[in-house]
Amino acid sequence: MNSEISISKKMADTIVQVCFDVVEFSRLYEQDHPNGAKQLFQCNEEVKKGLKWFINAQNQKEFQNKVSDYQNAVKLAKQLYQDIQVPIESKDKIIVQLTNLQTHLNELKEEASTNQNNQQS
Repeated sequence: MNSEISISKKMADTIVQVCFDVVEFSRLYEQDHPNGAKQLFQCNEEVKKGLKWFINAQNQKEFQNKVSDYQNAVKLAKQLYQDIQVPIESKDKIIVQLTNLQTHLNELKEEASTNQNNQQS
């Protein structure tokens, strides 16, 4: 991350949680199974690579914007899993993991906003 972005301990902890969420989602997504998610959802590569979107942000505003973009990709993927009427291996677990990822991204965005507001005071 760019040195212009101030990271609080809570933000760092939440980024670690996001990393774990991405790894677990990737593990579930990559399962080699005929009814596995990867067979049907090649578009979910965005979720797997989303961490890269905001890690390289150059400033606080770009960081928040990229976290928002990632949130949108996760929301779309989750909606796709919830709505599709096709049997998918570990579908419920993937939805839970995407929900966890959404929660942690929301926390990260809120903490980044709070942290930015505190710097401006």
